[in-house]
Amino acid sequence: MPRSEAERTLVNLVQRARIAFALGTAGLVAIARQVGGVPDDLLVRGFVIAGGLAAAVAGQEATTRLGRLPLGLALGILGDIAASSLAVVLLADRIPLVPAVLLWPIFSAGLVLPLRGLVLVASLEVAVLAVTAFVLVPGAFPPTQAAGWGALLLIAAAANGELIRRFRAAQRTTELAFARAADLVNATTRAEVADVLFTFLSEMVGVDATPRLLLYEASHEGGLDVVAHEHLASAPAEGNRDPIRGGGIAPDQGVWFEGPRLARDLRVDDLARYPRAFVQPLADGRRIVGLVVVSAVRGRVFGEEARRGLERVGAHAASALARIDLARTVERQRAALTVLLDTRAVPRDDPGIARWAVGAARRITGARTVALVRRRAGALVCDEAEGIEVLEVERDAARLLASALLRPVPLVIADTSADERYALGQRFARGSLAAIPIAGGDALLLVHDDRVDGLSSGDLELLVMLSHQLSLLLARPRDGASKRSEFSHQKDD
Repeated sequence: MPRSEAERTLVNLVQRARIAFALGTAGLVAIARQVGGVPDDLLVRGFVIAGGLAAAVAGQEATTRLGRLPLGLALGILGDIAASSLAVVLLADRIPLVPAVLLWPIFSAGLVLPLRGLVLVASLEVAVLAVTAFVLVPGAFPPTQAAGWGALLLIAAAANGELIRRFRAAQRTTELAFARAADLVNATTRAEVADVLFTFLSEMVGVDATPRLLLYEASHEGGLDVVAHEHLASAPAEGNRDPIRGGGIAPDQGVWFEGPRLARDLRVDDLARYPRAFVQPLADGRRIVGLVVVSAVRGRVFGEEARRGLERVGAHAASALARIDLARTVERQRAALTVLLDTRAVPRDDPGIARWAVGAARRITGARTVALVRRRAGALVCDEAEGIEVLEVERDAARLLASALLRPVPLVIADTSADERYALGQRFARGSLAAIPIAGGDALLLVHDDRVDGLSSGDLELLVMLSHQLSLLLARPRDGASKRSEFSHQKDD
């Protein structure tokens, strides 16, 4: 049965070719009769052959219109065999090359039948040829010529079957790639993208329930994070994966790797359980932003259509992941702006303002560690902290806090492990850090993210806006005349 649009188009072309053959044969018979000089028995034979082709056309067309496509295809093939056999039997003594018409049913049947069915059709035609040569029209073909035609028919059946098989595989691969690309357009989460990619690559590689990973860029530094996985004995260790050592990956082409080597490079031990692993890059232009990894027992050579399909799906997946990240960023910024602009529920006392500021900073950036630090009587004091103890802030970031309070602009460290200026303690040994001064308050917000370069430029802009809003909140009147701002001038004890 034709499954792809291209296969259905070819089946329709075959039906139109039958119509053309039938009309052409009938037209030649009519012209020959008008011209004269052609024996009447030959005209009758030609008319019978045209009638056989017309019967095949009518049988397939009628059953197809009634919704019985399989029966219609079978009638069309049987009609082709009958018409070709009639042509051989009726014209064997007149046209030596008439057995060539037996190639037509092999072609038309190849679009519908598998290789075994095609060989059966060829064997039936060989039998018709033998009966014609030795029984019905003795002497029409020498035995060697009949044997040669028979061998040609069998070879043609095998070649056509293999050609159609490859054609079907290529078409179905293309349609599968287009279908998965369409699914990625509608994906709204990373999990949905991973599900589509894992299913598609499993079908392409020919595996089931083997380890698979989706890695996506964790930051602009080139590291990759495992954002989804399936069929692993244990969850992968957290942290960025460096680009695969040894190179060999182009943005537009997947590569087979040895499983143990890839397990070492990506720090995922389960990949070593299989000898091979296929890696398909997800490219944004010429830059690889992610990888899909699927383990397999053995490698597979992909044809041109398969490679194009993998490239197409990889590009759509990269676009979908970028779109999802953008949507998450926009949603987070929208929520952050709501927090910044709506201050009606903010308490009027200093501890309440400090709690609100720390909570708002965490919601804005998603960072785990946030603290509000101020200078009082020449000493640094942490008024509020989340994700970290107050003493840890004052101990592990003392030099940085002292320097940041003297600056009118934010102090940002993209990678604290590479910074030696401020003698940061163990609590801030890794990740990114920002200290945002609060104008007029002799205070600052300290934000730490465990990821290197984890604080984006958008996060910093929102933190600066938060500092401005916090400055206004600290300057407004407090509840109770006796409550003065602890962020303004302090009285000596």
